[in-house]
Amino acid sequence: MKQILLIFLFLSCSHESGINKIEQKFLKEGLVDIQKYNSDIKVDLVNSDSDKNFFRADFYKGLKKCYVREEVAVKISNASKILKGINSKYFLLVYDGARPRSVSYEMYDKLKNTPLKKYVADPKFGSMHNYGAAVDVVIVDENDKEIDMGLNPFRKNKLQLAKMLYDMKKNKRLTIEQKNNRMLLKSVMIKAGFYPIEIEWWHFEVDRKENIRKKYRMIE
Repeated sequence: MKQILLIFLFLSCSHESGINKIEQKFLKEGLVDIQKYNSDIKVDLVNSDSDKNFFRADFYKGLKKCYVREEVAVKISNASKILKGINSKYFLLVYDGARPRSVSYEMYDKLKNTPLKKYVADPKFGSMHNYGAAVDVVIVDENDKEIDMGLNPFRKNKLQLAKMLYDMKKNKRLTIEQKNNRMLLKSVMIKAGFYPIEIEWWHFEVDRKENIRKKYRMIE
């Protein structure tokens, strides 16, 4: 009997040590898995894969699920349905959702002395991602190919992105296709109840910032 109890305790401890610490934070805050609300939504957590973000770091320790506030999950599910009504071959792909402020500090430290610093909010004040109340989104086709939105910081390393930003300053104009694609994403997300921000076509917040800060607390 004692041996069985020891084996049980060992297995329990092993299981606990294998749980992703970031995911534990999200679950403790009552966040939900976005894909459980709509399986049509695709997820590619670029900040959880050092090969897919310009930081070249895994901030989420290999986490594959995207966690958000339930309000966000409901609204992005509706956005997916709206998009499908416009083009049945299009899907929403989420790059990022909830983000602990501790991760934002890591990101900010890496970029604070570079031209890219505006893409990470000062953690002292907190990003809406830190509340689990924002998503970074793009549209992909039936082959999982992202439609052309112009500048996309999620698919470049720091040198490539810095060069692209420099080129954009010389010629800020978007192609007609890029403008139309951005407008499509923006209109779908607004119809579903999200709020866009001016400098990031991919970033959408579930409510006004002042309301988010009243409703939710930051995930540390």
